[in-house]
Amino acid sequence: MLTPPQRTRMRALGHLLRIIRVQGDSMVPALHDGDRLLAMRPGPWRPLRRGVIVVGRVPAAAGGDGSALFIKRVLALPGEIARVPLDRLSPVRRSVEQFGATIDGTDATWPVPDGHVFVKGDAHDSADSVSWGAIPRSELVGVVVARLSPS
Repeated sequence: MLTPPQRTRMRALGHLLRIIRVQGDSMVPALHDGDRLLAMRPGPWRPLRRGVIVVGRVPAAAGGDGSALFIKRVLALPGEIARVPLDRLSPVRRSVEQFGATIDGTDATWPVPDGHVFVKGDAHDSADSVSWGAIPRSELVGVVVARLSPS
């Protein structure tokens, strides 16, 4: 049985760390369906950087109700321009202007507002900021720090 100080430490760890199971193929080839990940709550101890994999709440624009989570890679930070080559988008998604993008030569670009991040799945047909828009940082629940087991 845990003593009160041990319970407090366990609660604190549970607040900082989460084990997440990957469902789906939006992050193939980096992650696969069934992989288990360790994610740490974002904060000053784990700053966001381009290229890190994050876990967040699926936005209302994508039909999210706050309970479903996504796993994606950070492509651009607040104040930056997110840039995705058109050939990295599935043919159906190439008309990205409807989702707030500008076509700049061979790339689609999106401005990332303050307090937001632009996330993208590694797979071409991933549901992500290309169709949702930038995600508020407050909707991110974790930064992936380790892969615990492959699928």
